[in-house]
Amino acid sequence: MVPWCGPADAALAGAACLAWGRLQQRQKTSAKPCASRVLIVVSAVLALGSVAFSVIGPKIIGNATNVIFDGVLGKSLPAGLTKAQAVALLRAHGQNQIADLISGANVVPGHGIDFTMLGQILGLAALVYLLSALLNWALAYIMAGVAQRTVFGLRQDVEAKMARLPLKYFDSHPHGDLLSRVTNDIDNISTTLQQGMTQILTSTLTIVGVLAVMVWISPLLAIVALVTVPLSILVTVLVARRSQKQFAAQWARTGTLNGHVEQMHTGHALVQVFGRRRKAIDEFNQQNQALYEASFRAQFLSGIIQPAIAFLGNVNYVVIAALGGYLVASGAITLG
Repeated sequence: MVPWCGPADAALAGAACLAWGRLQQRQKTSAKPCASRVLIVVSAVLALGSVAFSVIGPKIIGNATNVIFDGVLGKSLPAGLTKAQAVALLRAHGQNQIADLISGANVVPGHGIDFTMLGQILGLAALVYLLSALLNWALAYIMAGVAQRTVFGLRQDVEAKMARLPLKYFDSHPHGDLLSRVTNDIDNISTTLQQGMTQILTSTLTIVGVLAVMVWISPLLAIVALVTVPLSILVTVLVARRSQKQFAAQWARTGTLNGHVEQMHTGHALVQVFGRRRKAIDEFNQQNQALYEASFRAQFLSGIIQPAIAFLGNVNYVVIAALGGYLVASGAITLG
């Protein structure tokens, strides 16, 4: 038997259903940011693992280089001697530099390259780089999903916002500028989220990891390598300040040009009737020239950063190579 429900009960049931529906909707909307935060944390963990493997890889390759170098040195020494005896013999003949080199290496006189150990080290290096690549692929996959979901919601918000705007807003703003904001600007945000955030995260972790490995290998070489870092930052900041203004001008010119093209295309019949074709072409040429100049300045200034940093890096490379060669020859560090 079905119990009887009066108007008050029906109203109460309706209110309960409405509240339940709103609660479910709130849970759904709140679950999306929570899921995004979880994915961002997972991305950070993947980036940390990928960077850790990629940073430790050169150290493993260095061990392989040491095995080859030690084998070549050991083969050139007479068999039957110990390492200490070989070093003492070289010093007795006045070959102190070679003696220092051998004393800093893991040399067994009379023995050549240990190919078994070399194969194990190279296999480990291949595994490390493979894991780094897999983690990097997973990071790119997750960040692509996060970026596209974010941009998807952003497009919906922009569409909803434009639907609420009054007509006078559209009359007072060029249509091309609005289209540029909806399309180009959102595409730039998508690119920044998908590539920029990943690069910032991995680059930051790489800097920390490489710095730790450099200090572990040789604090002196680490200090020399860090000398160019302030110079690189200074060059980047100086150029970025100028290029930001030009990029802002570039996108402003892009919006203006898009607005002109959209208006001329929409009102093509009116342009033809009132004989405004030549003036429309002249205005297009002027705006196109302005966009060309702004884009040229922006791209030129941003393109200066890479050659300048590359020059500082090459100078730093020469200094580290010379100092590192001296440390290897003196036996302070190994060749690898």
